Amino acid sequence: MSYNVPSGDTAKLSFGPGVVYLGPLGSTPTIEVGYIKGDAELSVARTLLEVLAGSPQSIVTQYAIKEEVDIKFTGIEWNLDNIAYALGAGETSVSGADDVLEFGGDMDVSTRALRFVHIQPDGGTIDIQIFKAQGSGEISAAIKEADMHELPFTFKALEATLDFENSLPAAKKKKFKIIRTRV
Repeated sequence: MSYNVPSGDTAKLSFGPGVVYLGPLGSTPTIEVGYIKGDAELSVARTLLEVLAGSPQSIVTQYAIKEEVDIKFTGIEWNLDNIAYALGAGETSVSGADDVLEFGGDMDVSTRALRFVHIQPDGGTIDIQIFKAQGSGEISAAIKEADMHELPFTFKALEATLDFENSLPAAKKKKFKIIRTRV
């Protein structure tokens, strides 16, 4: 007899990487960022204001006063467009055999739609859709001697005015959507 084994739905278990796509706002992103290494991380944090009353004081309710949504992953391709997206600025160009990124002095922060798609072991999918994302403005490239160069990317979700269908997202649905498709 087994003890301490919880019950659950094994079809909802998953492991492994996914594919990250970026694209223009108001449409489903279709441009792959390329090879990524290691773990990706979706982080959702709500800062709550606790309302206290009584003696001794007890929490009587809470209100969300801040919502933060980040997605992090590590690229291993020197794709200069992706670096510019993660920085939220920079101009890329191609000149003959040279891909070029030029950066510095732009106060604006560019926005993109972002999508992370993971295929589960049973063939179902996890589809994380961030309607409006901006890069964190930071790149710290790990240029390693005996391993792949690593380019960590962090994107932050903003309140969107367009979803992937180019429609206005409904109230309380303006940052992201997760779709788990069962097989």
